[in-house]
Amino acid sequence: MAQFTQVLLFVSYAILGLAMMVIPPRLFGWDQQLFGFIGMFVFFGAWHLQTWIIAKKTESDSQTRLDHLEDVALILRKDIERTRREMDSRGREGEAKNDTLVSELKMLQTLLTQVSRKEFELGKAKGKSPAEEPEVTEEAALELSIDHIPTEMPAAPDETPAPQEESESTEGEEPDEEQITEADIEELDLTPEEAAMVVVDDGEQSKAEDKPAGAEPKASTTGQGGPAKQPGVKRKAPIRLIKREDQLLKVVRSSLSENRVDLYLQPIVGLPSRRTVHYECFSRVRDEEGRIILPRQYMKVAENKGLIGTIDNLLLFRLIQLVRRLGKRRPDLRFFCNMSRYSMTDDEFFPQFIDFMTANQEFSGRLVFEISQDDYLALDGDVKDRLQALGRKGFGFSMDLVKDFSQDFSALERQYFQFIKADLSDLLAAHPEVGDVEAFKSSLRLRGMQLIGSRIEDEENVLQALDAGVEYSQGYLFGEPTSANDMNREL
Repeated sequence: MAQFTQVLLFVSYAILGLAMMVIPPRLFGWDQQLFGFIGMFVFFGAWHLQTWIIAKKTESDSQTRLDHLEDVALILRKDIERTRREMDSRGREGEAKNDTLVSELKMLQTLLTQVSRKEFELGKAKGKSPAEEPEVTEEAALELSIDHIPTEMPAAPDETPAPQEESESTEGEEPDEEQITEADIEELDLTPEEAAMVVVDDGEQSKAEDKPAGAEPKASTTGQGGPAKQPGVKRKAPIRLIKREDQLLKVVRSSLSENRVDLYLQPIVGLPSRRTVHYECFSRVRDEEGRIILPRQYMKVAENKGLIGTIDNLLLFRLIQLVRRLGKRRPDLRFFCNMSRYSMTDDEFFPQFIDFMTANQEFSGRLVFEISQDDYLALDGDVKDRLQALGRKGFGFSMDLVKDFSQDFSALERQYFQFIKADLSDLLAAHPEVGDVEAFKSSLRLRGMQLIGSRIEDEENVLQALDAGVEYSQGYLFGEPTSANDMNREL
């Protein structure tokens, strides 16, 4: 079509030139030679003008197409760069996740090895024939995931239950437990709610199981005064108290090997609003029937048998799972995780734990490691240096069970402590004058630390805390420790 148009224009210019050469001389008698030149000029001039116009239009179209191609090339180049960045980012994320998984598996391997070694040592202590200590390999650990601590731990070779243990598991019978007395309840410092929920294995049905939350405790702690016996019915309350150390040790070991260590959370609230601002984490051990063994009961035997570190480690794994599920929701919410001196002085586990935490700084805004005052003052310099390495990565610390207020708290600022926690009664006893607690709180705040009053049990304690100027508090009045699995809606 374009070629036909050009031919048509060429013919038109030729006719126009010929007309200029012939018509004026014939009509007006003008000089034929002159108009012959004019006609040639018109013809070639029009033809060259048209050629120039076509060339310019072609050049303009070509430039437009070229600009369009450059824009498309630029867009494609940006897309390629973005795709490359995304691939690099995903590759780094994949490597980071692999490194995290390897770190977690190494920690898990250490944990399993510790439990296996304890089983082996306890087996030897019972007089079993020495055998090679079982070892948990990385291949075995790879079969486990961080979201599922194994339900079966390796046991020492050829280890068989002691005759006494067999007799305690007679079908259809409960183990004979010594009677729980009022002195036992007082020694364990149970709250009325906890005392009402204790297990009494005397064959009677416990009223505690049918009690609604907040009801006045009526269950007998000595096994007397309960309802009439119902043959064949054994309904257990959710809290079990065990007097015999060997039986308590057996339950704790069984709970560890069968993954019956749960994460419990207790709120830390702001006053006077009583709004939950943080949570403290606790571990709870369950027996084979799902009854709870309180830490105040098993702590001593677990420490003596070297099991407390394993319990702390399992608690940490549960907490990491919870923090990952929480994601970016409630960014100011922090979880206080207790660290015992047994875990911190474990030369096998603690350095690996430090490496794992420093490599996973996404937890730094969520976790606060809580250490009791006595434990912290007893730590050697190497352990404190390792704790400082955590602090430099953004992790914070809380000093718990503070009783000696003559300590130099300004030094704790350099150790990355962010919270000081003390029982309200100890806090008021050490600061009896009006304004003393407020002044102490202000001195902490200047150093980047906040004061938390604990063991708030009744409304009178709340009034005392408000009068003293305590802003954050914790206690059974605001909520008892609750299983993290039951708090999904609140979190």
